[in-house]
Amino acid sequence: MVGLAHIFPKFKHGYGVFFIIFMHLVALFCLFAAWADYGSQPASVIRFEIYLAIGSSLTGWVLGIALIRQAQKHRKILDQHLESNVSSMKKDKLKQ
Repeated sequence: MVGLAHIFPKFKHGYGVFFIIFMHLVALFCLFAAWADYGSQPASVIRFEIYLAIGSSLTGWVLGIALIRQAQKHRKILDQHLESNVSSMKKDKLKQ
């Protein structure tokens, strides 16, 4: 998946969105575990599960947005190369 994300910017954009959603699901699971453990576990365990949920949510947002921005920059670079190649091909045809 990482190799595909490196090559295809559209896949990288989708991978970023998927990563955000996945990390939110991990955070939801941690919050559910904290809720289920409430009353039967020490407060430090509950606090750790809540901190883990917050950390995974923030990590998902930061890395997901970074992947999306990287995909946008990669797409712009590819468009610039495409435009330069098309313009050079037109110039070559005019010369002939």
